Amino acid sequence: MAIELKDTVSLMQAMERIKAPATTLVDTFFPNIPTPAVTSKIMVEYRKGNRRLAPFVVEGAKGLNVSREGSNVNIYEPPMVAPRRTVSPEDIEQRGFGESIYSAKTAAQRATEIQARDLAELQAMILNRKNQMAAEVLKTGAYTINGYADDGVTAKVATISFGTVQIITPTTEWDQAGATIYADIKNASEMVQENAGMVPTVALVGKNIGAYLLGNTEIMKWLSVPNNNNLALMSIQPRITSPQVMRIGFIASLNLEVFAYMETYLDDSGNVVPFLGDNDVIVGVPGRGRQLHGAVNLINDEETGFETYSGLYVPKYAASKNSNTMSLTVYSRFLLAPEFMDDWVYIKAKA
Repeated sequence: MAIELKDTVSLMQAMERIKAPATTLVDTFFPNIPTPAVTSKIMVEYRKGNRRLAPFVVEGAKGLNVSREGSNVNIYEPPMVAPRRTVSPEDIEQRGFGESIYSAKTAAQRATEIQARDLAELQAMILNRKNQMAAEVLKTGAYTINGYADDGVTAKVATISFGTVQIITPTTEWDQAGATIYADIKNASEMVQENAGMVPTVALVGKNIGAYLLGNTEIMKWLSVPNNNNLALMSIQPRITSPQVMRIGFIASLNLEVFAYMETYLDDSGNVVPFLGDNDVIVGVPGRGRQLHGAVNLINDEETGFETYSGLYVPKYAASKNSNTMSLTVYSRFLLAPEFMDDWVYIKAKA
């Protein structure tokens, strides 16, 4: 079935069929997607762990009221992203990428192919922004938004904060042979268990951490025990599981799978930056965070005025007779929100 590139609803359905790029941080810690809101503002609730004791009462008492605490509710207007691609006559009058020299394709056919490819690439940009947002929330508990006006120059800065992240700074940096790497990871696991009441089962680490584990005196001593069954503390067996993701091993004593995440992105200045820092470690409970989406209001028809679209990604086609160009913009309002701020610990292995 052909996709109608000029209709927003058809484009929204097409985006559901596009294969999305990998977003490991989002998929691991913020996989839940509630139904998108029908308004541009959403309510976000997140909590700290609750360790209060039930109060004793005297014989015959009906009960003792206890206050509700540990929950924070805020109203946010999720930041909106809107990457756009424009097609001009120059783009379609010459042979396209991968097209035969003797191709009989018309300019109109090339335009359709270009916009179909743009649709996938614009969605990939949004997913990369989500992954970068996940990294910032996991490391700092907040996200800074640098929004730009249509001129690409005028900026507005805003910060969304969810609270304090549990952080461990090792006494001895992990690149030193005598570092207490296992003790630091065990400490992080125990912090999550105590404060969130759950056992963290995954650790995502930067690209340097695997080398630190293999160079650590204490860990190598444990792994050199002749009979592994005598000390089944951990196993380190590096294995690539997907592009830019390597399973380093399993710490059996903590029930913790360790993965190195090495994916990078281009920041707003064009610099190559890893989503997870080379010396960063996130130890946490997977599968609890949420991706919250707000509605997008667009004018699709001058006669009907604004229309509200509730979806993850809202593409819009536009054409200008005056400039003789057509464009495709993909709008999305989203915010990643943790369920519990105590679900993970951030370790900075080396300053």
